[in-house]
Amino acid sequence: MRFIPVNKENIDYYKKFENSEDLSLYMSRIYPDYESSYLKWMYIEVDRRYIGSIWLEGKDIHLVKMGIFIADPAYRDKGIGKLAIQKMITMAESDGIHVIALNVRAENVRARKVYAACGFKIKRRLKKENGIEAFSMELEL
Repeated sequence: MRFIPVNKENIDYYKKFENSEDLSLYMSRIYPDYESSYLKWMYIEVDRRYIGSIWLEGKDIHLVKMGIFIADPAYRDKGIGKLAIQKMITMAESDGIHVIALNVRAENVRARKVYAACGFKIKRRLKKENGIEAFSMELEL
């Protein structure tokens, strides 16, 4: 598994993720905030294929939000997401990030377990604007 930065030369591939049938079941959005002052946006590559994406976004290095998905179902439940999260945490640490936050849908127990195994702690339960129940989780670095 390796990261490939998403950029204007390879962004067209990202559109294929929009057609992934089940991403909407556990993701509210699959794109980071392009306007963020701090943005690390990567493809997750395995077997020379882009299978998903991970990003950190924020106004500054004190608090950033993480987003991640594995779009190709054949690569889920293989520990790749956990490896990607751990690698992104290492990158955040080297950039001087203080806190990584994320929201995870309440019913997405599998993802919550992975985040917890990577050191994230549940801060609160919330109901998003779209009515979906979620947990806010954070990792202090």
